[in-house]
Amino acid sequence: MTALVNRYTNAPVRLVAGLSLLIRAFNDPYFKLEGRRLEGLSRLFSQNVRIYAYPMTAVDLQEAIKGFSATGLEWSETNGWVSAKQLRVAPPLGHLYAYLLASNFLVPMQIPAALTAEV
Repeated sequence: MTALVNRYTNAPVRLVAGLSLLIRAFNDPYFKLEGRRLEGLSRLFSQNVRIYAYPMTAVDLQEAIKGFSATGLEWSETNGWVSAKQLRVAPPLGHLYAYLLASNFLVPMQIPAALTAEV
C-alpha cells in the first residue's frame, strides 16, 4: 500500500491503525515474501511513512487478538486502556518494535482524557 501511495505523492504518508491491527502486522509470517516478516515490515514502515497507533481498551484488545497467535505479548493499562507505548513484544521482534517507537516510525496516540476520566 505504501508503494502505491508514494507513486502519487512526495508528501509524508501517515496511516492510523488500531493496536490490534498493528499486532497482527507484527505477527504475520509474510510467507509469500522472500524476506518474510522483516521484508513485510520494512515495506510497511518505509522512509516516508509513519503509523499512528490508536489505543484500545484492554478488554477489546484481548478479544481482538484471540483469533490469531499473538505470543510473547504483554501490556500495562491506564484506566483500562492500552497504548502502543504500553505494549511489550518479546525479543527478538521486540527489539524491532522498540526501534520503530524510538525512531517515530510508529507513533502512539494518546488515550483521550475524556475516556480515562472516572465517571
